[in-house]
Amino acid sequence: MALISLCMIVKNEEKVLSRCLDAAKRFADEIIVVDTGSEDSTRDVARAYTDKVYDFEWNCDFSAARNYSFSKAENEYVMWLDADDVVKESECAKIVKWKDNPDCDTLYCIYDAAFDSAGRPTFSFMRERILKNDKRAVWKGFIHECIEPFGQIVKSDIRIEHRPLPDKLKKPDRNLEIYRMNIKKGARLGARDRLYYGKELIYNGYAEEGVLMIESMLNMRDAFYVNKIEGLRTVAETKHRLGDKAGAKRAYAQSFTYGAPRAGILNGLGRLAKEARDYEEAALWFKAALNCADHSREGDFERVEERNLIPYIELSCCLWELKRYEEAAEMHFKAADISPEHPSVKFNERFFGKR
Repeated sequence: MALISLCMIVKNEEKVLSRCLDAAKRFADEIIVVDTGSEDSTRDVARAYTDKVYDFEWNCDFSAARNYSFSKAENEYVMWLDADDVVKESECAKIVKWKDNPDCDTLYCIYDAAFDSAGRPTFSFMRERILKNDKRAVWKGFIHECIEPFGQIVKSDIRIEHRPLPDKLKKPDRNLEIYRMNIKKGARLGARDRLYYGKELIYNGYAEEGVLMIESMLNMRDAFYVNKIEGLRTVAETKHRLGDKAGAKRAYAQSFTYGAPRAGILNGLGRLAKEARDYEEAALWFKAALNCADHSREGDFERVEERNLIPYIELSCCLWELKRYEEAAEMHFKAADISPEHPSVKFNERFFGKR
């Protein structure tokens, strides 16, 4: 049986840490908690579960803190969780079963990061979660940190849920400040850093600078094709928002040179055509989104609604404009089956009624 060291970094997580560690006790053989400067009772909560609680002086580098936590691990495998992650009992059982016959060096799990009103995941992606405890298990990136997968890689169906409390406060420009501080100290940005730095710039109101930053990573040798596609989607959405619809369309189209079409890209092209009142073209793109594959196992940020709910809603509108009323109603009812309380579905009931 494999033994797992769970390694966590925390700060001011007294409200959720027990929820996480109660689950972790079921599969973790060692629990390591590294505190980066809590001002509440987080350390006391952690000590109720483990005597391996350490302090780490925060230096604006998440990888440094996570690598420190890994350095304390004594078992064959290391695993990471955030304090506001939830591992359901069924998923704990899957991890325990995996320990009986560990089959890889890097085990990916599904990370569910957002949910609809019924509790169904709406935003999911694969993350490296359990790794062989050796020199290859190294975190990189001072923010939006990750570990490059190594050795034998397995992508599992184990699900981890990210469930922060609704009242958790986060400084909006925290990530941007961390990037700028590290750049000021001389840090060089790789392709992945440029993608996320560009996103933070855009999020904080520096749209043009952010677009240029993301575009600068496209031809870098270490740029991952999935990040190129995600980056071009961000560029396109930003240009669309700024009124540059031609530039948005070019960015969406450029993404096709790096991989198969993604539903979010196809929906974006559909919206551009819809705004131009070209409802035939718009319907073509939205129908394509319905037939789009799930690319989450490649590393994409998977938004399930982009492959069903959103294109159904958009198609009901486009087909209505094309006077194809029966088809429009069919699309509406398909959307209603998925999310009957969605604002657009409720609005469209004025035209289509209920099934």
